[in-house]
Amino acid sequence: MKLTLIGGAGVRVPLMVEGLIRWKGEVCIEELVLYDSNAEKLSIIGELVRHIVSNEGNPFQVKLTTELREAVQGADFIYTAIRSGGEKGRVIDERVALKHGVIGQETTGAGGFAMALRTIPAMLEIARVIEETAPEAWVINFTNPSGLITEALQKYTKLKMIGICDAPSSMKIGIAHYLKQKEEDVYINYFGLNHLGWVNKVLVNGTNQMLSILNNYDEFIEVYPHMKCFSNQLVTSLNLLPNEYLFYYYYQNQALLNMKNSTNTRGEQIVKLNRSLLEQLKENKGDMARSLCIYNEVMNERNSTYMTAETGSDENETLGEMESEGYEGLAMSILSSIFKNKKKELILNVKNNGVIPELEHEDVIEVTCLLDNNGPKPLAVGEVPSSVKGLLVTIKEYERLTIEAAVEGDIEKAVMALTIHPLVNSNTIARDVVNDYLAQHKEYLPQFGDLGEKANV
Repeated sequence: MKLTLIGGAGVRVPLMVEGLIRWKGEVCIEELVLYDSNAEKLSIIGELVRHIVSNEGNPFQVKLTTELREAVQGADFIYTAIRSGGEKGRVIDERVALKHGVIGQETTGAGGFAMALRTIPAMLEIARVIEETAPEAWVINFTNPSGLITEALQKYTKLKMIGICDAPSSMKIGIAHYLKQKEEDVYINYFGLNHLGWVNKVLVNGTNQMLSILNNYDEFIEVYPHMKCFSNQLVTSLNLLPNEYLFYYYYQNQALLNMKNSTNTRGEQIVKLNRSLLEQLKENKGDMARSLCIYNEVMNERNSTYMTAETGSDENETLGEMESEGYEGLAMSILSSIFKNKKKELILNVKNNGVIPELEHEDVIEVTCLLDNNGPKPLAVGEVPSSVKGLLVTIKEYERLTIEAAVEGDIEKAVMALTIHPLVNSNTIARDVVNDYLAQHKEYLPQFGDLGEKANV
C-alpha cells in the first residue's frame, strides 16, 4: 500500500510516521512518499523521518519528492496538510485582524477566512492532479480550515474525501481518561462544524455519563485542563460540552483582549519555534539521535503553549501528549478502518445528507461517523439544541459564502461572509479587513484579478 503525505515537510509529519510504525500491524504501508514544494525543509524533515523508520528496521520505504504527479501516482491513500502562504501568511492573518479590532485565529473568524481564500484554490489545483493520476485514492484532508477545505473539495471535485481534525478526538480521549475508560469503550455524540462543535451525550456501556460530567465539572477539568476555559455555569446552562475553539465565541471580548495583550500572536510563536527547530536540525545533521531529541523538545514546547495566550491559561495546564495522540491515532484509525474494512466510530468532516436538518444536504459537517471501506456514514445526532442552532446556521452560511468567494474571486461575497460572522459582525470592518488581506496576500489570491482596483471598491 502506498501512502502519500502532501505537505511532507510539515513539522508534525514525524508524529504521523511514529504512528505508522506503532500501527504497522494494523496499517500495512509498503511505501511512504513525502511531497512538498519546499525542497530544503523536505530534506531536513525527510532525513529525520528516515532515521525514525530506520531505527524500527525499515518497515516501509520512504521517498521524498517535489514533483506532485510522481508523489500521488498509484497512491492508495493521500493525506493533505498544506499551508498556502506559509507561516508568514498566518502571521499576516492574525495581525490584520487585530489591527481592525477582531479575532484573527488561524482557523476561526477573520484569520480562518483569509487562510481559506488562499488555500481553497491551491487545494483545488492539487485535487485536479489527483483526479488525473490517482482517481481511486482516498484523500484525507488535514489542511486547515479543515471543514471549509473539505467542503470545497467535495463540491468541486469527484475525489473520495474525508476531512479530519484532531480536536474532537482529543476531546474524546480526555473524556475517556476522566471516566477511567478505554477510548474505544466510550461513545460521544458530537455534532456541529469544524472548530464549532458540541458533545451532548457520552455513553459507557449504554449509560449516559453527561450528567455526571456536568455535575462534577471541577473534577473533570482537573483531568482535562483544555476545558478550563469554559465556566461551570456555561456548560451547565448549555447542557453541552463545547469544542475548545468555541472559547472565541463564548468569551469573545476576553479572547480578543488576551490576544492584544500578548507579546506575540500564536503564528509568531510558531514561526519562532519552527525556525529554531529547523536551524537546530540543520546544525545537528550528522547526529540524528540528537536531532530526534531536539524535535521532541520543541514539539513539547509547542504543545505546552497551545491556546495559552488566548485563554490566559498556564502552560502547565495543557494536554500536549493527548493532543498529539489524537492526531496520530485518528490518522491511523482511518487507514486501518478503510484498509481492513473494520468498522470504527470516528468524528469526521463529511457531507450532511440530512443528519442535521437545519443545514443543506451538501453541507460538510463534523459529526460522529461509522467508517469502513465504503467510506464514512454520519450517525444521527438528534435535535440540535436551540441554544446553539443560530450560531451553527450562521457559521455554515459564512462558510458557503467564503468558499464561493475563494473560487469565484468575488469580493462582495467575501465581504458578506465576514459581515455575518459573529466574530466580525460589521460590514465596515469586514470590508476594511478584506481590503487589507487582498493587498497583503496579493501573490496568493490571483482569482481576485487586479487587486489594486478591486480592493477599494
